[in-house]
Amino acid sequence: MAAETTDKKNHFLFVPALQIALGTVTNVEEAVKWLSYTYLYVRMRANPLAYGINYKTYQMDPALELYRKELVVETGRKLDKARMIRFEERTGYFASTDLGRTASHFYIRYNTIETFNEHFNSQSTEADILRIVSKAEEFDQLKVRDEELEELDQLLNNYCQLPAAGGVENGYGKVNVLLQTYIGRGEVESFSLISDLSYVAQ
Repeated sequence: MAAETTDKKNHFLFVPALQIALGTVTNVEEAVKWLSYTYLYVRMRANPLAYGINYKTYQMDPALELYRKELVVETGRKLDKARMIRFEERTGYFASTDLGRTASHFYIRYNTIETFNEHFNSQSTEADILRIVSKAEEFDQLKVRDEELEELDQLLNNYCQLPAAGGVENGYGKVNVLLQTYIGRGEVESFSLISDLSYVAQ
């Protein structure tokens, strides 16, 4: 249950970053009010336990105003730590950063930004950059199918100028191979790989 609650909260983190980048939300008070218009709020009130809200807390605060404020402040801290926004906790004001605006415009998830922040540095090589990008959370659903292994091996040998970390046996290795194939204008034959290549390229 705790892991599921964390996943829901982490998925939620992208939305405030977008609202701050758009200028819809500029401080904690506005964020708390904005949150009351969301489907998340409807779900929290309908099933508080699924969101880590115990019955006593819900009884004392049926509008979940305190919980919403805690959620907003916690989210502000996390987004600030990820350098997606600047959060002045004393005044409660938010300001978007270039990284936050980029993430919002291209729908890049919070966990992906955390991965980029952790691994990117001024010494990163092109191979490092491809390896890091291949581990983006957006690619988690891309799995290696048995029938793709032979063609992925051919793509690796024919179009990959840089080492493809992970090889062709795992998801992030597959993404790396497809990225390099796309950059090298390689041709893909199987329908499933054509579909995945299109997704990766987008």
